[in-house]
Amino acid sequence: MNALLSYNNHGSMRKSLILLSLLLSACVSSAPAKAPNDHEWSLIEADYQWLQTMRNAQPKPPADASRKQQIELLLANHQKIEQLYVSFIDKLDEYYKRTADPRAATLFAKEKIMLGDEYMNILSRYDRAIELYREALKYEPQNAEALRKAGEAEQRRFVSMNAFAGVKQGMKEDEVRKLVGLPREDWIKQVVQNSRVYSVWIYPKSDGGASAIYFDNGVVYHTNWNAAGPAAPRSAN
Repeated sequence: MNALLSYNNHGSMRKSLILLSLLLSACVSSAPAKAPNDHEWSLIEADYQWLQTMRNAQPKPPADASRKQQIELLLANHQKIEQLYVSFIDKLDEYYKRTADPRAATLFAKEKIMLGDEYMNILSRYDRAIELYREALKYEPQNAEALRKAGEAEQRRFVSMNAFAGVKQGMKEDEVRKLVGLPREDWIKQVVQNSRVYSVWIYPKSDGGASAIYFDNGVVYHTNWNAAGPAAPRSAN
């Protein structure tokens, strides 16, 4: 009788140990991998291809689109895919922090550069563009494209005297854009009087002041290098 009880207890213990072992194995196998792996990366790539498909499906600005139309379309397109984009970036970020996969770092750098290009070339928000290019460099410190574009954005951040001096009366807006670039959209002021459109483009200077170019129906009629003086230094008090 005692032998039978001992056998039953031993058998129960053995079953418990086997069950515990299976549970532990299941827990270990279901834990997210901490090293780069092709299985997860293939899923991320598939999600990214879908994101790119949705991006490409958005309307493109016509060749003769105004600056205002370009900006409005860019913002509208971003809003349409915002939820998909945020979900993808969160997934990529979790995978990268867990595995340090260099493929994820490359993709992050690519996305930061893409956003930086929009801020530099469409929105003319050079400070933000520089931040994004520098964020790309945190993922890939030797990324030649990010390094080059960060330098370009830094140069375009403030108007240069040499470039500004090249703006002459009678030039059209497109000629001015090629010389000194476009200012931020909120630094373009416009007034309509007697069927004529008067506008001024304002450019920040490195000394804290601003320059201005004045247009009459899209043609330069006046420029002012010192349209606004440098900001007064703050009091020590």
